[in-house]
Amino acid sequence: MADAAPLPTRRRIPSGHRLALLCVWLLAAVPPALWFISETDPELAVQIAQRGWSWCVSATIALAGLLLVAALAFPPVPAWIRLRWSEMRLSVTSDRGPLLRALGELQHFESPQRHLEVGRLALLRREFELAARHLHRTIELDPQLAAAHNMFGSCLLRFGKLDVAAVSFARAEELDPGHAFGDAQLHLGRCLHLLGRSRDAATVLQAHGHQHGGGRKSAYWRGQALEAIGDAAGANTAFAAAAAPPTSRLNAEENWFRALARVRAWRRGRT
Repeated sequence: MADAAPLPTRRRIPSGHRLALLCVWLLAAVPPALWFISETDPELAVQIAQRGWSWCVSATIALAGLLLVAALAFPPVPAWIRLRWSEMRLSVTSDRGPLLRALGELQHFESPQRHLEVGRLALLRREFELAARHLHRTIELDPQLAAAHNMFGSCLLRFGKLDVAAVSFARAEELDPGHAFGDAQLHLGRCLHLLGRSRDAATVLQAHGHQHGGGRKSAYWRGQALEAIGDAAGANTAFAAAAAPPTSRLNAEENWFRALARVRAWRRGRT
């Protein structure tokens, strides 16, 4: 990877922010537009408002019907909607102030810890390109920071650079076994599976389950790896664990993997 790019001179608005801002601006533009129209033709303004309301109702009914069909065809659809809504809500509502302050402090004095903090905050806000630049610079300045390797691997995994991401996760685990409650080990297993090394992935993910208790995501990924190497019994057990009824409310991500596991377990039960 090339040397770290200079700090951005202007704010890069994430796609979730852009979509939300577009919707807000469109809704905010409706009352002024109707007011201007009513100044010249009040009847036209009323007709537009009535037709707009009718269109909104029709569109809502059509969307509800489409979602119902999608949910019937692919039951995890509601879980997917909840996951995407959670991600967008986090992106829109989270405060960018701490990230901007961390960037400002970094301009006065560079250190691996300050680059790491910028990378961490950017990753939390899903600003992956910004996070990757600063995490890469952190590793250049201090290659012994397990957290930097783990978070950098998360960015690389998001970009689809699986081989380099696997190296980063493996390095984090080497520097600090069990780092971030097993997060590096978990994502190392995922990378290995996506790289076609499913046997190695199954070994890593099984170790993760034993050492850290796992979760829905861990069990589902373990099931995929075991399925790929032909261990049907192990895959069934893993998918069943991921699909088990929860004892408390799951977060959006865990709920998504439980929904996927329920479909996979049901399909395997019919074959």
